[in-house]
Amino acid sequence: MTTTEATDIPQNIARPWLTPMLRFWALVLLLCAVQFDVLRSMVDIWYNTTTYNHGFLVFPATLWMIWRRREEVAALANAAGIIVTAPAALLPLAGFATIGLLGELGGANILRHVGFVGALMCLFPLALGWEFAKRFAFPILFLAFMVPAGDFLIPVLQDLTADVSVWMIQMTGVPVYREGIMIELPSGLWEVAEACAGIRFLIANIFIAAMFAYFSYEKLWKWALFMVLAVAIPVIANCFRAYGIMMLAHVTDNALAVGVDHLVYGWVFFSAVMLLMLWVGGKFSDRVIADPVAKPVVPRAGVPSKGGAGVILAGALVMSGAPAFAALTEPVAEPLPAVILADVVPQGWNVVAVDGEAADHWTPKFATADQIESLRLRKGAHVVDVYVAAYSHQREGAEALHWANRFDDDETWKRSKLATIRLATGASALPDVARLDELTHYVMGDGLGGTDFTSRVVISWTQVGGDFTADAKAAKLSAVRARVTGGTAKAAVFALSAQYVQPDQRDAAVAAVEALLADMTPLSGLLDVEGRPSPAMTTSTGTS
Repeated sequence: MTTTEATDIPQNIARPWLTPMLRFWALVLLLCAVQFDVLRSMVDIWYNTTTYNHGFLVFPATLWMIWRRREEVAALANAAGIIVTAPAALLPLAGFATIGLLGELGGANILRHVGFVGALMCLFPLALGWEFAKRFAFPILFLAFMVPAGDFLIPVLQDLTADVSVWMIQMTGVPVYREGIMIELPSGLWEVAEACAGIRFLIANIFIAAMFAYFSYEKLWKWALFMVLAVAIPVIANCFRAYGIMMLAHVTDNALAVGVDHLVYGWVFFSAVMLLMLWVGGKFSDRVIADPVAKPVVPRAGVPSKGGAGVILAGALVMSGAPAFAALTEPVAEPLPAVILADVVPQGWNVVAVDGEAADHWTPKFATADQIESLRLRKGAHVVDVYVAAYSHQREGAEALHWANRFDDDETWKRSKLATIRLATGASALPDVARLDELTHYVMGDGLGGTDFTSRVVISWTQVGGDFTADAKAAKLSAVRARVTGGTAKAAVFALSAQYVQPDQRDAAVAAVEALLADMTPLSGLLDVEGRPSPAMTTSTGTS
């Protein structure tokens, strides 16, 4: 006779748990083995980027959250028909494997990482059943914090922090001048650098808030409200932090809140804000955090499935399929022209030398490119720098759209804005929408002289699979299409830049770029070697 009443939760984990546990760990180890490169990529980011150091804690935290309710797990293992394999979980597993494959083919680390972590989530229902996955949904979904994502928010947060802090300074009555993310007060010059954007505190706050909400709240509206505050409070707090640092330095004549004080003040402030948020959140807690929530287990009629070996085999095939296909379509190096920019200099434009002034030197950072070339062209009053970074084939770490590639060197030039721009491209065959980087170079003045700013617009496109685009997503899709169809694996970043001094000269700088584009011939064959000599294949970087 089968009872429908809740079983008593035993105090010790029973032996029936051993088989599903071994099944689960076998699948986890298999996933790590077949996607070792993806796992290593994530670990490298966790280790080298302080924003994502928490990645090391996520999987252990998930296991700990499950272990806290181990009596419930033991009850599930003892209850007939509860801990069974869920072959239907192979479908989402295949979906995440496809996402990872798209990332592998297109060189998109975010997709590779999402594919790996999503597959890891799917292993819980696959090996342990839907009932287990339902009961432990939060610890399983918590694994999403393993994905090192969030850097795309940095330019947005930099602009927002600059906007709000400058407005607050103006409301205070202190004179202020802003040049992108550079903010000048009478007492000194400040930069809202990437480290000052608040992304570290934002992600850390969301990470801690998610665990706090899981342990504290049962009502969904409390979860939602607390998580909204976990996003809003760090963003607002960072604006106050930036304002406070600049004003504290200003009123103390730079005696405080500069150098190391800057960092100490910031982290003390952030820590106080986080503790205050958790203290207030605790006032509305639905339960004592120290008490694990164990839900009663109702046995089901039937006998647990015996398909453990079949599930492991099917899971292995699904997880191995994507890496195998990626290996079969691995791109090979293709020849590049001996001089890529040989045919881009139109009639009427002359190649000129770069001046000796530091501000006149513009050296983008594309360290892993196979071939780098640059020219400075002049026609009348128009002066435009032309730059190309080319890749004989895209592979991990050597990609046209790689996080380490940048048009600013963070020394002579600093990026003040990232956006898109629509402009006339003439007969160049380039899309009329381009990526726009606005760069700033500054020289601190003495006394009342102020700071001298020099600015630069950088207008660029990426060529992948033969197509030019300013859209990173479109470039990744072109790379996928080229891998699948056997198209060219070559890629390049093509950029044009013009310099100006006064803010009202920005339009003239853009006009100089448009003038060069109007005189150019179509650039669709920029990387073609037909009719042009090509160098011996090499992975070294050459500069003309």
